[in-house]
Amino acid sequence: MTRPRWLGLQGWLIAALIGVGCAASIAVLVTVLPTLEQTVRRDRAGDMATDIAKTVQGVADDGLSVVDDWTKIADDLADRIGGAQVRITTDGHVVGRSRTCCALLAPFPPISKDFTVDSQLLTNGTTLRVKVPLQSDGPLAQNRVFVEVAVPVPGGATEMTFVQRRVMFAVAVVFGLAALAGYALSRFIGGRIRRLADTASRLAAGDLSARAPLKGPEELATLGDGLNVMAARIEAQVGAITGERDRARVLISSLAEGVFSVREDSTLRMMNPSAFRLLDIPPDHPPTRVGELPPPLVRVLAAAIRDPRDTIETETVLRDGTELSVVTARLADPAKGLAVTMRDVTEERRLERARRDLVANVSHELKTPLAAIKGLLELLESDHVDDAHRREFLDLMSAEAGRLERLVEEQLQLARLDAGALPLERDRVDLDALAEGVADSRRPLADAAGVRLTATTPAAPVTVYADGARIEQILLILVDNALRHTGEGGRIDIGVSVSGTSARLSVADTGEGIAETDLPFVFDRFYRGDRSREGRSAGLGLAIARGLATAHGGLIDVTSRLGEGSTFTLRLPCAAAPTAEHPLMPDASPLGEPGVPR
Repeated sequence: MTRPRWLGLQGWLIAALIGVGCAASIAVLVTVLPTLEQTVRRDRAGDMATDIAKTVQGVADDGLSVVDDWTKIADDLADRIGGAQVRITTDGHVVGRSRTCCALLAPFPPISKDFTVDSQLLTNGTTLRVKVPLQSDGPLAQNRVFVEVAVPVPGGATEMTFVQRRVMFAVAVVFGLAALAGYALSRFIGGRIRRLADTASRLAAGDLSARAPLKGPEELATLGDGLNVMAARIEAQVGAITGERDRARVLISSLAEGVFSVREDSTLRMMNPSAFRLLDIPPDHPPTRVGELPPPLVRVLAAAIRDPRDTIETETVLRDGTELSVVTARLADPAKGLAVTMRDVTEERRLERARRDLVANVSHELKTPLAAIKGLLELLESDHVDDAHRREFLDLMSAEAGRLERLVEEQLQLARLDAGALPLERDRVDLDALAEGVADSRRPLADAAGVRLTATTPAAPVTVYADGARIEQILLILVDNALRHTGEGGRIDIGVSVSGTSARLSVADTGEGIAETDLPFVFDRFYRGDRSREGRSAGLGLAIARGLATAHGGLIDVTSRLGEGSTFTLRLPCAAAPTAEHPLMPDASPLGEPGVPR
C-alpha cells in the first residue's frame, strides 16, 4: 500500500497554474517595465535635447561679440538648464567649464558629429549628453565653438508608479484566475480519476463485477475502457481458476486414497476426508503441523524431505496395524513442499500373504500324495513284488489318487464360492429331516469309533429356503470334523432350533476342544491346530462350510474350550413365502460376519 501524499491533484493543478501565472508576471516585471521605463526616458531625453539646443542658441542670439570669460557663460548655461554640466570647446580645446563640470562629461568620449546638434542617451539610461554648435554673426563666427551639456534624465516616477500598480493588479488577477481555473479543472478531472481509482480499489478488494465509467476526456475514457477490459479478463480467468480449483477439490475429496500437502515450513496445507479416516484423526480437529501426524508417517515424511528424488514410494505400518503405501511428490515453485498420497494396503498385503500361504499349502498337500504315488510306482516296477503286495500298492495308490481328487475338487469349490459362481438350487428345506438323515448316515462310523451320535429336533418343523444338498454338505463337514476330534466314549449331538428369524443348526461334541489362540483361524484354509493329524485332512472343510453359509446369507461360528469339546453353529434365515421381487429368500438377509461367535 502506497503512503498518503500531502498534495493531491487539486493542489498540483492550482500550484501549476499559479506557477505559470507567477512566471508570466515575473517576465512582465523583468522585461516590460524596464523597457517601458527606457522608452519614457528616451522620449524625455529627446525633449530635453531640443530644449537645451534652444537655450544654447538663445545665448548665442543674445549677441556674443567678445567673449572674455567662457566659464561664466558655461555657468550661466548650467543655471539656465538646471542641474546640467556644461563644457565649451573651440577647435577641440576646452575653453570653459561650469562649476558642476565634469562628473558627467569627463568619462564619456566626445560626440562624433561635427558642427551639428547631437544628443546621446548614454548606456546607463539616466544621463543625456548634448553637443550644440554655438553659431553667431559676430567676430566669433569664424571659430568652431561647441557647447557640450550633460544632464540627468528623470525616469518618470509618477508614470512608472501608475504602470507598476496596474501591472501588480494584473498579476493579482492572474493569480486568482489561475487558482479558480486550477480548482475547477481539478474538480472536473479529479472526480473522474477518483471514480477510476474507486473502480480499481473495488477490483483489488475482490469485487470483479466493478466497472469504470466511460465519461470525461478521451484519455480518461480510454483508461476506463482499458480498466474494464482488464477487469473482464481477470473475472473470466478467476472464474476458470475457481472452477478448476473446485473440481480439483471435489475430486481430491472423493478419492479413496488419503491426500494432503506439506509446506516447506512443515505445516499442513490441506487434507481430504480419506486421509482423516486412514490416520484416525477427527475432522473437527485437523492437524496443522507434520509433528501432529502418527510417528511412522512423520518418519516417512522426514526421509522424503531429505531425499533429492522428485517422487518416492514407500510403505509404513501404523500403530493399529494399518499398512499404508505412501507416495510423496515434490511440488515445484511457487508452491514448494510435498504432495502426499496414502493408500490402505492392509487387505492387499493380507491377501498376498494368504495367496503365498495358499500356494505353499496346496503345493504341500499335493506333494504328499504325489510322493506316495511315485514311491508306490517305483515299488511296482520291481520284479520282486508278489501279487498280494502289488494289489496292496494299487489300493494305496487309488487312495492317494482319491485324496488328490478331493483336494482339487475342494479347491475348485472354494474358487467358485470366492467368485460367487457356485450354483444354488434353492427350495424349502426341512432342517429336522436333514439333521436326522445325516445322523443316520454317520452313525455307523460313530459306533465304530465308540462315539454316541444323536440328533435333537424341536416339535415344530424348522424350514429354510436354501439348497438342500449344500446345507447337507455343511452338516456333513461339521459332523466329520467332530468325529475326527472326538475320542472313544465321547458324544456328538446335532441340534436344530429357532431364534427369532434365524434357524440354527449346531453340532456339539465332547472331544478335545480348540485352544483359544486357535479359534480365530479355524475357518482359514489349510489351517490345522494339530499338525499331527496332517495326513487325515487338508484343512479345507471348515473354509468350504463358511463359504457355503455365506452364499446362503447365513453365518457359521464356533465356541470351544480346550479338553471340553466344541460347538459349531450354522445360522440361516428362516423361510418365508416367495414374492415376485424376492423369489428365493424374501426375508433372507445376512446375519453377520461368519466365524464370529454369537
